[in-house]
Amino acid sequence: MSNHLESIQSHRPLTDVVFERLRDAIIDGRLQAGQWLRQETLAQELGVSQMPVREALKRLVAEGLAVRIPYKGVKVVEFSPEDIVDICTVRLVLESLAARLATSLITDEELERLREILRELEGYKSQDQMAQRRQLNDEFHLSICRASGRRYLIRLLETVWGWFPSVMLYEGAFRQEELLLTRMEREKREHWAILEALERRDAHQAEEETRRHIQNLSRELIEVLGIPEKEIELLGIL
Repeated sequence: MSNHLESIQSHRPLTDVVFERLRDAIIDGRLQAGQWLRQETLAQELGVSQMPVREALKRLVAEGLAVRIPYKGVKVVEFSPEDIVDICTVRLVLESLAARLATSLITDEELERLREILRELEGYKSQDQMAQRRQLNDEFHLSICRASGRRYLIRLLETVWGWFPSVMLYEGAFRQEELLLTRMEREKREHWAILEALERRDAHQAEEETRRHIQNLSRELIEVLGIPEKEIELLGIL
């Protein structure tokens, strides 16, 4: 794993710095899909103790960028084209359904919180704010899902969100600045369209706006991950 990472010199909390360093190395390909993340080796390369590396690996697993294999360790997650299409398709179908069901049940207080989230998102556009933007985006979507009131549907969607590599869309796309700025503007329009449909209690429109949004997200994720177009066509993407 030598030549991948440089030692850390920072006054920030070490766990945060180690996590960000490893996350960036995964996103830009220095740590490749399927590569084992050995705690002792990483600690030596980064010039830190094993404790912040251990905590950073837990966060990588929670983010969906790494997986823990029982009795073997942690390795960088591997997304095949089939996996990406599968995750995107499941999210598209279930989340569109949840938006439709939420339309008649969502409260005025929940709608106001959605408006607050969209206003807050306007303030997060720089590279070091992508984590906050991702968190607000997650809250927006999951709040709508939870407003559906369907307990098992909510559980399924929370699981799917744990798989969906949204970090690639934010931190990853930042390496293609023009793409990111275009995507954030499109995301803004689509989020407001979803919210406006919910406010009108228009179940069909809420479902369609959610479907359109997730289709666009899925295509952008595929682009960021560099999945060949011919493979997407063979899989019948969305």
